Amino acid sequence: MANKNAATKDAGAPADFLLDVHTEPLPARFVAPALEQMKTSVVERLKGRLGHGDARVYGTLRHLVLVVEGLDPASLDSFERFKGPKEQAWRKSDGSFTPAAEGFARKYGVSPADLKPVDGVLYAEVEKKGAPAAAILQKLVPELLSSIVFPKTMTWEETDFRFGRPIRAITALYGANVVDVQIAGIESGNLVYGHPTYFPKPVALKAPSEHLAVLEKGLVLADPEERRALLMSELEKAGRAAGGKVELDEDLLDETLFMTEHPAAVVGALRPEHMELPEALLKLVMKKQLKFFPVLGRDGRLAPAFVGVRDGRHDGDDLVREGYQRVLEARFNDAAFFFGRDRASRLESRLPALERVTYQKALGSMAQKAARVESLAEFLCGALRQTAPVDEAAVRAAARLVYADLTTGVVGEFPELQGAMGGVYARRDGLGEKVALAVEQFYYPVASKSPVPATAEAAVVSLAGKLDGLAGCFAAGLAPTGSADPYALRRQALGAVRILIEKQLPLDLNAALARAVALQPVSVPEPEKLVAQLADFVWGRAESFFGEQGFPVDEIRSVQPGAFENLTTTYRRLVAVHAVRRDPAFEPLAATFKRASNIVRQSRGDVQGVLPERALLVDEAELALYDALVGVEGASNDRLVRGDYEGALKSLVAIKPHLDLFFDKVMVMVEDEALKRQRLAVLSKLVRAFNRVADLSEIQASAS
Repeated sequence: MANKNAATKDAGAPADFLLDVHTEPLPARFVAPALEQMKTSVVERLKGRLGHGDARVYGTLRHLVLVVEGLDPASLDSFERFKGPKEQAWRKSDGSFTPAAEGFARKYGVSPADLKPVDGVLYAEVEKKGAPAAAILQKLVPELLSSIVFPKTMTWEETDFRFGRPIRAITALYGANVVDVQIAGIESGNLVYGHPTYFPKPVALKAPSEHLAVLEKGLVLADPEERRALLMSELEKAGRAAGGKVELDEDLLDETLFMTEHPAAVVGALRPEHMELPEALLKLVMKKQLKFFPVLGRDGRLAPAFVGVRDGRHDGDDLVREGYQRVLEARFNDAAFFFGRDRASRLESRLPALERVTYQKALGSMAQKAARVESLAEFLCGALRQTAPVDEAAVRAAARLVYADLTTGVVGEFPELQGAMGGVYARRDGLGEKVALAVEQFYYPVASKSPVPATAEAAVVSLAGKLDGLAGCFAAGLAPTGSADPYALRRQALGAVRILIEKQLPLDLNAALARAVALQPVSVPEPEKLVAQLADFVWGRAESFFGEQGFPVDEIRSVQPGAFENLTTTYRRLVAVHAVRRDPAFEPLAATFKRASNIVRQSRGDVQGVLPERALLVDEAELALYDALVGVEGASNDRLVRGDYEGALKSLVAIKPHLDLFFDKVMVMVEDEALKRQRLAVLSKLVRAFNRVADLSEIQASAS
């Protein structure tokens, strides 16, 4: 079926469309994804139906708002073409129409004489009148709302419509006119609802352009950017009032942004006895459990104050402050109880309890996992001994204790403090800062952009834990499938990549993975195959890491061969390829190199063990290539020894005119076997020289 547009009849001027879905309070994490889905979905659903300008979304925990500017008043008239029988079935020999033609025409409401043959086939063209925008929107809005995917949904009325939270009102306007929509038992209208506490009565809206202003009068800042500006201003003032500044946590800021419609900051105080608790514990309770912002003093340390953000105005702040402090003090009292009980024991004394904590059925207890991590950490120390030595005694001590805090009362009550409390207790036990920091940062990085461990010792211990987790889960058949990743293996693999690169650890990752697999209690019939699977999985995370930093896919693939021998140098090789690619000669050289690489690959048996000898070459072009190759390879090797990969690659790029001349003048696959092997050996030498930096056969020509 084909479709062709005809001219639009003048049905009025374009107008803006507004959709405001007023709900019961949505969880903060639901709002931004729902708004993005609304925008994407409406643009897709209007494509080919109604022309329009920009589509914008904004909203709060109670308002999901969509505005489509300059929406056409009606869809275009169109002709739909339907395919029918072959042309021979159109008319009989006497000129009358066949039953097949008459039936086909009747089906689409046209005369048999109006059928049109195209390439031997009959088509019926049916005019389809454009529909008014209101009629299209009337069908589109329920489809749009039904298409939004929430992490969890609810049903609350007899139609069983599912949404993130119950819908309480729908404002739908096209220009000044209401778009009649009924969904989940709610009929649309032009009423807009402000803040439920301060402005419970709705206001009639005359046009979409008034929407933001009406909401603002109702103490609702619907535009997230305006709301963020107010939130930041409130936090800044509150921090000054508390004698310091608010510690800005981006995750907490984003959550607070969609927990309030008109943020108002309230300063509270911490009791002196609670300030004796570990700072990590205090911050966790404030930020994660109660959504309060800690306040830092001028020295950068935690001040005895916090900032809570209420929704609304500042009237009644004293009562709000009292409530905030009462709840916070109760949680701190719980934390103080568990912390006091934990201090009665040393971390070392908690190790036997790990025997009773199961890690995974096939992989044993946490005590067994700790033993594997300790053994793997020792292996990593040995592998780094010559190139990047670390304090091996500190690594062994930390690796032994990294899971000990799992049996403490504080971590049992606040699981997010794994590692952090281990570091606190290690310091209290007098184990030294290297050991304490390695225990504290064992789980680092905890997110894709959070810090890696600060010291080499902490990095080695953390890396050992991640490699053991990866090897164990793969050996036990627990590799991620689709979006399911219950053991967070993707995060662990990315963490391992970041640690190696950012801490510049010159480690052979393939050897480390092989050792991690060998330590597992699971029988692995083909360990080499499993190591290869692990390497592919980790390389996938490395590709994502490089891609997020702006490196194109072809450049990333060019450094994949030998990448795990040393990820630090792999990254530097990638940076070099990216930099040298700006040279106008680079991509043409890459295309010619691909030809050379393919010839060598296809003739590998003919060139195996053969070294090029200048005396056995005969053509001027091949002699020139050989001489130039000797020169640029020597210059490149000098730079490689110094770690100057960009300089090494630039030296090699100078071979381009000689390689071009070689392929222009020389036939490689000649009948003279000895000469053919020599020419292949020259190309093989060239390929090896380049491959020490990158495989240029992976480079694709940039779009002109």
